[in-house]
Amino acid sequence: MNDDKENIPFRNTEYLIVGQGLAGTMLAYELHRRGKDFIVVDNPSGEKASQVAAGIINPVVFRRLTKSWLVDDLFPVLKETYGELEGLLSCRLLHSLKIDKILGKEETPFWHSKVIENELESYILPEPDDNFQIDGIVAPYGVGKVFNAFRVDLPLLIRRFREFLMRENQFISEKLDTNDVNRESGKVQWKNITARKIIFCQGFRASENPFFQPVKFKHTKGQVLDLEIPYLKITDMVNKGMFVLPLGDNHFRAGATYRWEFHDTKPDDEATEELTEKLEKVVKLPYSVAGKRAGIRPTSHDRRPVVGLHPDYPEIGIFNGLGSKGAMLAPYFAREFMRFLCGESDAIHPEVNLLRYYRKNNRLRNRF
Repeated sequence: MNDDKENIPFRNTEYLIVGQGLAGTMLAYELHRRGKDFIVVDNPSGEKASQVAAGIINPVVFRRLTKSWLVDDLFPVLKETYGELEGLLSCRLLHSLKIDKILGKEETPFWHSKVIENELESYILPEPDDNFQIDGIVAPYGVGKVFNAFRVDLPLLIRRFREFLMRENQFISEKLDTNDVNRESGKVQWKNITARKIIFCQGFRASENPFFQPVKFKHTKGQVLDLEIPYLKITDMVNKGMFVLPLGDNHFRAGATYRWEFHDTKPDDEATEELTEKLEKVVKLPYSVAGKRAGIRPTSHDRRPVVGLHPDYPEIGIFNGLGSKGAMLAPYFAREFMRFLCGESDAIHPEVNLLRYYRKNNRLRNRF
């Protein structure tokens, strides 16, 4: 156990949030907007999927051409939340985005029928664009158009919100060791901090947290490429088994890979080759790779977030498992979790509730 407390002043608080990736940032913002007392502890040099993710909010699932899970409920909350954060942090975070989904030979009738059948008219155009022509883009059978999508600048959000927390004296730059967390009289103590509740927002590191061992995490490694494509003139994102996202000034981001087995968090040649092969089937122009980035998406076995309080230790909670759709899911479920914590709601959505992993025969009673 680490007994070094000299750099941590004595303080009582309502909430101690561990981690300041997307999940920790959103939960801290919900606490801030409600005037709650809290502290965020995080190692800024630690690896975060949020620093790699493109922050794309796509309202549809292309494979089945259905709405993304809960999208009609998620969109109003995310628009409101990111808008409020833009005002608080004095920067632009949410960017409107259109997506051109390159269609295969037999996909046009499928696209048209599913738009109507699955009530997608609020997000995509029913009629594919059969006359789509942009120099350098291979789309012989046209594109389907998503007109109601977004991109969130996640690295900017995390950086600016950390600066805000530091100005408010609500940020501790340190790596928290769970061995240093003690429970006593319905509260938790970490070094010189005493909190009514501790909420872990550790990303893929949650798998190492001894308080939540029954949770079935199935993290995925993703890699993206930063590209320079001087002659590609697109303003919408292009998608065909991967995305090509325009960032301005001939700069683009391409991705992303999905690996369920991995050994580290570094970019690798195999993922680079996979992405460039897919890219060259879509873009027939000279390009150069300006950078490679990889991260581990915190993902659960059922691809649903993990939200709630420990069934035996209600002073300990978790907000995690946002996966590849974190930019869309985080605002809604951070707000729902906060309503639960504040007693405004007595339930958490059953598909994300932490308790789905706990049964009478596998409770970890009296272990900590």
